[in-house]
Amino acid sequence: MFKKMMSLAILLLGVLLSACSLFTTYITTAVTTTSNNTTEITDNLNTTSTEDIVDYSYDNLFDNQIYKKFVIHFSKTNFFKLISDMETYNDEFGSYRDNTIQEVDIDYTDSLGNTISMNEVGFRTKGNVFSRVLPVTKDEQGNITGYQQVSFQLEFNETFTYLENSTQYKELKDRRGFDLEQLNFKYIKASDSSGITEMMAYKLYNEAGVVTSKTSFAIIYFDIEGTLVPYGLFLVQEPIDDVFVKRYFGRDQDGSVGDLYKCVWQTEPAKLTPDYNEWSLGVSDYEEGYRKTYQLKTNKETSNFSQFTSFVDKLNNNGVINYQNVLEQNLDVDSLLRAFAIGFLIGSPDDYRSDANNYYLYFYENKAIYIPFDMDQCLGYGWDPLGNHGINLDVLIYQPSQSNIGSASDLPLSYNILSIEEYRNLYLSYLIEFTNPDNGIFDYQDFFQEFTKAKYLYESEIRANNHLGLYTFSIIQRDMNPQDYYTQKASYVRTHAQEYLN
Repeated sequence: MFKKMMSLAILLLGVLLSACSLFTTYITTAVTTTSNNTTEITDNLNTTSTEDIVDYSYDNLFDNQIYKKFVIHFSKTNFFKLISDMETYNDEFGSYRDNTIQEVDIDYTDSLGNTISMNEVGFRTKGNVFSRVLPVTKDEQGNITGYQQVSFQLEFNETFTYLENSTQYKELKDRRGFDLEQLNFKYIKASDSSGITEMMAYKLYNEAGVVTSKTSFAIIYFDIEGTLVPYGLFLVQEPIDDVFVKRYFGRDQDGSVGDLYKCVWQTEPAKLTPDYNEWSLGVSDYEEGYRKTYQLKTNKETSNFSQFTSFVDKLNNNGVINYQNVLEQNLDVDSLLRAFAIGFLIGSPDDYRSDANNYYLYFYENKAIYIPFDMDQCLGYGWDPLGNHGINLDVLIYQPSQSNIGSASDLPLSYNILSIEEYRNLYLSYLIEFTNPDNGIFDYQDFFQEFTKAKYLYESEIRANNHLGLYTFSIIQRDMNPQDYYTQKASYVRTHAQEYLN
């Protein structure tokens, strides 16, 4: 503990010194505040497009010790087309989940002195039926009265309307930014006063050996033909797509990429039971206004979905004598158990075990790999359907967060796996390992260090320029003090996991 506190003190001093330098050196756009959270640009960014930086700055992008800023430039025509397309979609389908791509230019700067400009980048909003809103607010007469945050995606390889055999098409199709084809940005709710909840969840999964997105932070500005909107602090998230699976798994032995499914509660909960509706599996057609529960994201034109259907059949056929052998041949069990342990520790009410929601399945060399995502409500913050933010749930079996899912036994990916003694004991041992008070990854001091870094890198700019969303970093204003959550959760888990093992 003494070493941790000394490390924390050194970190705090380093962050304070770098932050002081940062705000005088790297914030290069002068702004003047006006009404409606907008500012007028008074000095253009001094940008230099450097292809090597674009291609090889992946690691820097996801380094939380580095300050990052994106300015996203819209023409007025494209910005108002974004709004119009979303409204048209809402009129037809009852939500703003339009995925029409708009053209923007972007400028990126960071505290290492890197400056990147990219023209003709694709932009679209992201989010579910509840979280995706217009990027503006309107009065009853339809007049724009201000701006509001919505999550979004940048697409560096968008080809717009260029002809397929044209030079422009080929250049854009092959283009990468930060060694990625796309990049996701998720707004951080003002009610999450720590600002780092979801980032910490992803960090814990990664440190536990579970493959999922890398994340970091960036301050965002929208520039709408000279009007600069301080758009707030966003979680920068690596997309889970074909680039992602190639990065982490490579290709199959035959050179192909496996089927990747996004599994979310859409038409029904993503329980992985064999009684799913036939139309819940396949490729989503956003233009037709629907999303599949089991959405194929790779091999869309060639897959027959057999990897998925075969896996579901085998997962649910737990009466066969060699069921454990079947699982080991068709599932990365160790990675799954590590993910279940972290999911339980962070207390997410919206993952597979709690809500049959928010995970990917990737089939690599015919084995299913569980990849969690979307953890913005956990670690003592947000939706609390099970009470006390899940601190006192049974470490093995507990009721899902919504009654229309059924019971724990209706979720075969968790119930069937944890019914096997060897897997159950391994899961329990991971809970004990991750909460070890000497070297476990589930450690409040780590949370506090990340909170301190984010606060000193971004809070001054957020407040000085009156950004949307999160305005003040605070631990005590949160739903539950994270130190209390970590302490109580770790104590409960270690006691009860050990009881089961004994």
